[in-house]
Amino acid sequence: MGEIPILDINKVILSENLLVSPIHKNEVDIKKTFSLLKLMLSSNKYADAVIIGHLAPYVVDPLLVDFAVVLRRSPYELRQIYESRSYSEKKIHDNLISEILGIISYDFLEKFNKTDVAELEIDESVLPSMSAQKIVEMYIDKDLREFGKIDWLPVVQNDPQMLKFLL
Repeated sequence: MGEIPILDINKVILSENLLVSPIHKNEVDIKKTFSLLKLMLSSNKYADAVIIGHLAPYVVDPLLVDFAVVLRRSPYELRQIYESRSYSEKKIHDNLISEILGIISYDFLEKFNKTDVAELEIDESVLPSMSAQKIVEMYIDKDLREFGKIDWLPVVQNDPQMLKFLL
């Protein structure tokens, strides 16, 4: 991305210890994270930053964002990825439900201007540089932005192995 700063929300949360408590290792302090990111994104250093992280709709002020892309991936690919990372069954279950139902996409639409949000399907067969190029093109040309076309429910509805995540 050249000189464009990248702000990884998860790295900020970990480096600034923005978790609720040591006991709740995965629970983020949303208010503190929102405040810190608002301060960071208001500075010149991050004026044109790319923000990365699935928590963005909860911890980023929509007024500080020009364009948001929700990266979507097939639940089948995600399951393989999560299993290779040795995620717990509960974490796999929760993340797959979220992707199948499009929870993050929905949450972006709730907080951000619809014309500033797009979805992009990420596929293991597509080079990351090609996906990055498509995002840049969508940023430049709003007519290329698509939202709501990715729907995993019809894909998994007849698959007992995937359907169990919804029950």
